[in-house]
Parts: sequence; structure tokens; C-alpha cells
Amino acid sequence: MKRLLSFVMLATLVVAPSAAQSQPTAMSLSMIGVGPHGYDFFIGTWTCNNPTPSAMAGPSTFTITVARSNASPALFVRTAGKNFDTSGYVAYSSKTKTWWGPTAYADGSYGLETSTATGKKTVWSGSYFSASGKTMQIKDTYDQLTLTKYTDLGEYKAGGAWKTLYLITCTKM
Repeated sequence: MKRLLSFVMLATLVVAPSAAQSQPTAMSLSMIGVGPHGYDFFIGTWTCNNPTPSAMAGPSTFTITVARSNASPALFVRTAGKNFDTSGYVAYSSKTKTWWGPTAYADGSYGLETSTATGKKTVWSGSYFSASGKTMQIKDTYDQLTLTKYTDLGEYKAGGAWKTLYLITCTKM
């Protein structure tokens, strides 16, 4: 689950791919996720706080760094904190208008979330695959309070019901 948090962060940084320049103040919250530049404002460094740290939810504080990828029109996302490290990409498919967020964890676990949502509040969903062979459904609900602050509600499905794993707040540095 700790990895889920990181994945969520990555998804959250669902930073918009495509070769475009960062536009931190040139867009409105309603344009988040729209087209290949819909997350360009995420490029940079973010500091995040998790009021309910745990082995499953991740550390109490961590940093997310987002940069444009050199290999494709995507964003590269790295999440780092005490005993916590992930990396991944956020990429946009113009053909399907879908955001893809694959994430890899230091222990070999991995996850993938996707979203077609746009606007101030977006939901990303997918699966997490642990290094021990377990699979679970996951989802993240991002609420972009401003272009420099958001919350991420991370959930997993257990026994047919969605359970809260964390509610983090991230602020751009």
C-alpha cells in the first residue's frame, strides 16, 4: 500500500506529457487534464504531507519531482521520502484522450492508473501489483485546490468496498 501512495503521487503528478512548456499560471483549474498539456503546471518540485503515515500509506512527508521526459512526450515523476522511493511516467494518448500513469517501486512492485477526467477534481483508477504477487484495485481522487496545491485521496478495494488509505496534501515549492 505504501507503494500505492507513491503511485498515487505519480498519478497525481499525472503531469501532462507531450512536448510543451510549463504553464503554471496560464490555465484555469477547469482546464486540468485537457489535452496533452493539461498537467504541464505540475513540472517542478512538490512537498507532500501525509497525516496518517504507515507501512501501507507511506511516510509522513515526501517530495515529488516532475520533469519533462527526454525519451517521449511524457513527464517523468520521482517520489522520495524516508524508506520510500518510486519512479514513473505520466503520458497522454491523443487518440483515446486517456492519461496513463505507470509507476515502479524500489522493491519490484508496480502499478498503473489511468484517467479520462478533466477539471478541478479528477479520479485515476487501476491496479497495484506487489512484489509478493498480490494484486489490488486502487484509485486516487485529486482535488486541485489551486495550481500550486492539491489533495490526493488514495483508496484500495477490499471485500468489495473502497477503503481509505491516505489523504495527502501537496504544495509546489
